[in-house]
Amino acid sequence: MTLESTSTIVSMPIKEVFGKLTKANTYERLLPQEANFESKDEKQFSFKLSGMPVIALKIERETLHNEVVLVADGGNIPFELIVMLTEINTQTKIQVKFEGALNTMMQMMVKKPLAQLLETLIGNAEKL
Repeated sequence: MTLESTSTIVSMPIKEVFGKLTKANTYERLLPQEANFESKDEKQFSFKLSGMPVIALKIERETLHNEVVLVADGGNIPFELIVMLTEINTQTKIQVKFEGALNTMMQMMVKKPLAQLLETLIGNAEKL
């Protein structure tokens, strides 16, 4: 299953945005305010939202100034969150994509909450 957020423009150079997104503690600012966030180190973190299990992520791949890939760190469902960056003059366009191997029943259960989470992440991008 693949889900994509809308995109947003941040008034920061791509190099600065990329630098922030490669550090786990930055994601605390992007998650919903009610998320229970815990940073393990500079590349790993976890969070819990009401009614959901703890989601652990680690920054696995970085494509310089273009993409940061976070992967599930444990859990039963392998997935990736891909943060895509595009330079627009002195600003940066950001979009988040979810890719996961989910069965049909699981897709029906998580599609709406996941879409909401992606939109929250992108909506909080100005907090970078």
